[in-house]
Amino acid sequence: MKTKLSAWKYVKNNKHACAVLITALGMSFMAMYVLYALLQTTVESFKPIMLELPKKISYALITGSSYGLDVNGYETYEELEADYDECQERLMESLKERPEISDAFYTQILMSMYQSVVGQFAFETPLIEPDMIPGFLDHFDAELVEGRMPSGDGEMLVDETIMKNAGYSLGGYFMENWYGETFKIVGVISSKYLISVGTPMGYSNSGWYMVILGDESVSDLSAVLREEGIAVKDSDVIYDAVHYAETYRKDVYETIHSVVDTILLVIMIILTILVMVSYVSFMRNRVSEYCLYASIGFSRYEIYGMILREMMILFGLSCIAGFTVSIIVSALMKYLVVIPRGLTGYIFYGEQVFKIISIFLFIIGMLQIPVLICISRIRTIDAVEK
Repeated sequence: MKTKLSAWKYVKNNKHACAVLITALGMSFMAMYVLYALLQTTVESFKPIMLELPKKISYALITGSSYGLDVNGYETYEELEADYDECQERLMESLKERPEISDAFYTQILMSMYQSVVGQFAFETPLIEPDMIPGFLDHFDAELVEGRMPSGDGEMLVDETIMKNAGYSLGGYFMENWYGETFKIVGVISSKYLISVGTPMGYSNSGWYMVILGDESVSDLSAVLREEGIAVKDSDVIYDAVHYAETYRKDVYETIHSVVDTILLVIMIILTILVMVSYVSFMRNRVSEYCLYASIGFSRYEIYGMILREMMILFGLSCIAGFTVSIIVSALMKYLVVIPRGLTGYIFYGEQVFKIISIFLFIIGMLQIPVLICISRIRTIDAVEK
């Protein structure tokens, strides 16, 4: 009685050749997965600063024309400045009367840098008087975990995650490459918003901005200002949740995923070519075996089924091996590289696993072309002898 062709025989009897293919595919799986995990740390790490922090704080730099001032109608700059300050003070007082806004003030800012594995992001850090800092921290549910509160000029509180990321130390200097030994770190704070705050040191700054502390309903600051009678123009600078959400979508999420998709496409093309060449070589070495099966009564359909099952076993083992190694490498990367640098990353990314398996299925589909050509050319031993 004719038995079913076993798909395991070739795998068992050709361990070396199969192991090479499984290892190559498994390493390809790992490369695609770990690369994604590495780039995804940028997407995840920037979320608190770009998507959460702006829901609690906004920055605005309103031009005189938006206040309705004719900047060319003043004889001296001092007169223009006086009217501008009056308009700005009136706006801030009006904003503070809104229930969704806890405070609004005009102050100097510094730029803080957050460095991911790929890319960096600069964001605003306000400089305020020491007596304002406790209320500022309360707004972000932040607490002092090390050091002391600022009491003099040029003293900084820095979030513990930013401390790790920038390599700061208590008693060191904030953004020393930019500001020199001007702003000393006297305390470390903990908050999910990754905030930092300090006190002014003369006029060492990166600009003056109106700072608005509010809740999520102030996400669109431009809309709030329009309600206050301010005709926001392109010349005005508005850094709010809407602005940063759009920046995050375009410059971070879409850019990273575009790079990943491009790399996956290149890898898929190269891997498909290499696997097809390897598999054609496998089948050429087994022509006599296929002819023997046909001679003892197995149909081309049965032989094709055996080849397909062998293929599924090899690719299945490759996925298992590749996934296992990927998880191990991702875990090591997370705990040895990502977390110590104050970044955020995960070990398991189901979306990427699905994409890689889809690539492998595509390769299996492409392999059907040489397989079917090979099957169509199978002849029995009698035919071969003639």
